[in-house]
Amino acid sequence: MIAAAEAAAYALAQKPSSAFAWYLNLEVFGLFQRSHYVLSDRFAIPYFQLFGVALPILFLACVGVARRRPLMVAAASNLSLIYALFLAYAWHLVETPALVAASLDSSRFYAALSWSALTLSSGPHVLVLLAMLIPCLYSSAASHLFYLRAGRRM
Repeated sequence: MIAAAEAAAYALAQKPSSAFAWYLNLEVFGLFQRSHYVLSDRFAIPYFQLFGVALPILFLACVGVARRRPLMVAAASNLSLIYALFLAYAWHLVETPALVAASLDSSRFYAALSWSALTLSSGPHVLVLLAMLIPCLYSSAASHLFYLRAGRRM
Protein backbone atom coordinates (compact mmCIF):
# COMPACT_ATOMS: atom_id res chain seq x y z
CA MET A 1 0.00 0.00 0.00
CA ILE A 2 2.89 2.31 0.68
CA ALA A 3 4.20 1.70 -2.83
CA ALA A 4 0.74 2.47 -4.25
CA ALA A 5 0.56 5.67 -2.21
CA GLU A 6 3.99 6.73 -3.43
CA ALA A 7 2.96 5.91 -7.01
CA ALA A 8 -0.15 8.07 -6.60
CA ALA A 9 1.98 10.93 -5.28
CA TYR A 10 4.37 10.51 -8.19
CA ALA A 11 1.46 10.50 -10.67
CA LEU A 12 0.16 13.69 -9.11
CA ALA A 13 3.60 15.30 -9.43
CA GLN A 14 3.74 14.30 -13.10
CA LYS A 15 0.22 15.45 -13.95
CA PRO A 16 -1.06 17.95 -11.36
CA SER A 17 -4.19 18.71 -13.40
CA SER A 18 -5.50 15.14 -13.10
CA ALA A 19 -8.59 14.96 -10.92
CA PHE A 20 -8.14 11.22 -10.48
CA ALA A 21 -4.56 11.66 -9.23
CA TRP A 22 -5.77 14.27 -6.73
CA TYR A 23 -8.55 11.93 -5.58
CA LEU A 24 -6.12 9.05 -5.10
CA ASN A 25 -3.55 11.19 -3.31
CA LEU A 26 -5.91 13.04 -0.97
CA GLU A 27 -8.85 10.72 -0.43
CA VAL A 28 -7.67 7.15 -0.90
CA PHE A 29 -4.06 7.49 0.23
CA GLY A 30 -4.51 10.62 2.36
CA LEU A 31 -3.56 8.49 5.32
CA PHE A 32 0.00 8.23 4.03
CA GLN A 33 0.06 11.95 3.21
CA ARG A 34 -0.78 12.77 6.82
CA SER A 35 1.90 10.42 8.11
CA HIS A 36 4.32 12.05 5.65
CA TYR A 37 3.59 15.39 7.35
CA VAL A 38 4.44 13.90 10.73
CA LEU A 39 7.57 12.08 9.50
CA SER A 40 8.88 15.00 7.44
CA ASP A 41 9.36 16.98 10.65
CA ARG A 42 12.03 14.44 11.65
CA PHE A 43 13.25 13.00 8.34
CA ALA A 44 13.61 15.16 5.24
CA ILE A 45 14.27 12.17 3.00
CA PRO A 46 12.20 11.74 -0.18
CA TYR A 47 10.14 8.53 -0.24
CA PHE A 48 11.07 7.82 3.38
CA GLN A 49 7.97 5.74 4.07
CA LEU A 50 8.84 3.46 1.18
CA PHE A 51 12.62 3.19 1.56
CA GLY A 52 12.91 3.73 5.31
CA VAL A 53 9.90 1.81 6.57
CA ALA A 54 8.21 -0.53 4.07
CA LEU A 55 11.21 -2.01 2.28
CA PRO A 56 13.20 -2.79 5.47
CA ILE A 57 10.16 -4.56 6.96
CA LEU A 58 9.62 -6.47 3.72
CA PHE A 59 13.32 -7.36 3.58
CA LEU A 60 13.23 -8.61 7.17
CA ALA A 61 10.19 -10.78 6.43
CA CYS A 62 11.68 -12.18 3.19
CA VAL A 63 15.01 -13.02 4.84
CA GLY A 64 13.14 -14.64 7.72
CA VAL A 65 11.11 -16.81 5.34
CA ALA A 66 14.12 -17.67 3.16
CA ARG A 67 16.31 -18.64 6.11
CA ARG A 68 13.43 -20.21 8.04
CA ARG A 69 13.83 -17.88 10.98
CA PRO A 70 10.39 -17.41 12.55
CA LEU A 71 11.70 -14.75 14.92
CA MET A 72 12.59 -12.49 11.97
CA VAL A 73 9.14 -13.02 10.45
CA ALA A 74 7.52 -12.27 13.83
CA ALA A 75 9.64 -9.12 14.20
CA ALA A 76 8.55 -7.97 10.74
CA SER A 77 4.95 -8.71 11.65
CA ASN A 78 5.15 -6.68 14.84
CA LEU A 79 6.96 -3.81 13.11
CA SER A 80 4.26 -3.67 10.45
CA LEU A 81 1.63 -3.50 13.20
CA ILE A 82 3.53 -0.66 14.87
CA TYR A 83 3.67 1.21 11.57
CA ALA A 84 -0.05 0.66 10.92
CA LEU A 85 -0.82 2.00 14.39
CA PHE A 86 1.45 4.97 13.67
CA LEU A 87 -0.57 5.62 10.50
CA ALA A 88 -3.77 5.65 12.56
CA TYR A 89 -2.17 7.99 15.08
CA ALA A 90 -0.86 10.34 12.37
CA TRP A 91 -4.30 10.37 10.76
CA HIS A 92 -5.86 11.34 14.06
CA LEU A 93 -3.11 13.83 14.88
CA VAL A 94 -3.27 15.77 11.63
CA GLU A 95 -7.05 15.67 11.22
CA THR A 96 -8.05 16.33 14.83
CA PRO A 97 -9.21 19.85 15.61
CA ALA A 98 -7.44 21.75 18.35
CA LEU A 99 -8.65 21.22 21.90
CA VAL A 100 -10.92 23.84 23.40
CA ALA A 101 -8.91 26.16 25.63
CA ALA A 102 -11.57 26.77 28.27
CA SER A 103 -13.73 24.14 29.87
CA LEU A 104 -16.72 24.60 32.13
CA ASP A 105 -16.31 21.11 33.52
CA SER A 106 -14.46 20.75 36.82
CA SER A 107 -12.67 17.54 35.87
CA ARG A 108 -9.07 17.98 34.67
CA PHE A 109 -9.23 14.73 32.73
CA TYR A 110 -12.31 15.75 30.78
CA ALA A 111 -10.81 19.14 29.98
CA ALA A 112 -7.54 17.58 28.77
CA LEU A 113 -9.16 14.99 26.52
CA SER A 114 -11.70 16.20 24.02
CA TRP A 115 -14.04 13.27 23.39
CA SER A 116 -15.41 14.98 20.29
CA ALA A 117 -11.89 14.96 18.82
CA LEU A 118 -11.90 11.16 18.79
CA THR A 119 -14.51 10.91 16.06
CA LEU A 120 -13.33 9.31 12.84
CA SER A 121 -14.22 10.73 9.48
CA SER A 122 -15.47 8.39 6.82
CA GLY A 123 -14.01 7.94 3.38
CA PRO A 124 -11.85 5.61 1.34
CA HIS A 125 -8.88 6.17 3.65
CA VAL A 126 -10.80 4.36 6.40
CA LEU A 127 -10.89 1.27 4.20
CA VAL A 128 -7.16 1.63 3.49
CA LEU A 129 -6.47 1.90 7.22
CA LEU A 130 -8.61 -1.14 7.98
CA ALA A 131 -7.00 -3.07 5.12
CA MET A 132 -3.66 -2.46 6.81
CA LEU A 133 -4.65 -2.81 10.45
CA ILE A 134 -6.66 -6.05 10.27
CA PRO A 135 -3.98 -8.21 8.58
CA CYS A 136 -1.27 -6.65 10.78
CA LEU A 137 -3.25 -7.44 13.93
CA TYR A 138 -3.93 -10.97 12.72
CA SER A 139 -0.27 -11.54 11.80
CA SER A 140 1.00 -10.14 15.08
CA ALA A 141 -1.45 -12.24 17.11
CA ALA A 142 -0.53 -15.35 15.12
CA SER A 143 3.18 -14.82 15.72
CA HIS A 144 2.56 -14.35 19.45
CA LEU A 145 0.47 -17.51 19.60
CA PHE A 146 3.18 -19.41 17.71
CA TYR A 147 5.79 -18.41 20.29
CA LEU A 148 3.48 -19.10 23.23
CA ARG A 149 2.86 -22.63 21.91
CA ALA A 150 6.58 -23.13 21.27
CA GLY A 151 7.33 -21.97 24.82
CA ARG A 152 4.84 -24.43 26.31
CA ARG A 153 6.42 -27.35 24.44
CA MET A 154 9.79 -26.73 26.08
